[in-house]
Amino acid sequence: MKQLRKAGVSKDDLMFYYQSVVQPVLEYACLCWHLNLTKELAKQLDDVQRRALHVIFGNIPYDEVRCACNIPSLAERRLELSRTFLQRNIRDNLNAV
Repeated sequence: MKQLRKAGVSKDDLMFYYQSVVQPVLEYACLCWHLNLTKELAKQLDDVQRRALHVIFGNIPYDEVRCACNIPSLAERRLELSRTFLQRNIRDNLNAV
């Protein structure tokens, strides 16, 4: 991402790249493993997002960028993905009956 930034890629395109290439890698199969994450591992994952947002937006504080751009933490995203998956499966199982 640093190389893309140096090449003059816009902030919007960098965000698109992060959300379509980097973030899916950080969340791959998270429904299987997120409940077993230690706080330290969860922090390390969020640190990747923190560094990516720093590359995109510069020295703006992480929490400000997240708030201004409506970007949840990776922990919040994992929780929401799990909640959505569970609700969808419950709904599908009720409809199957």
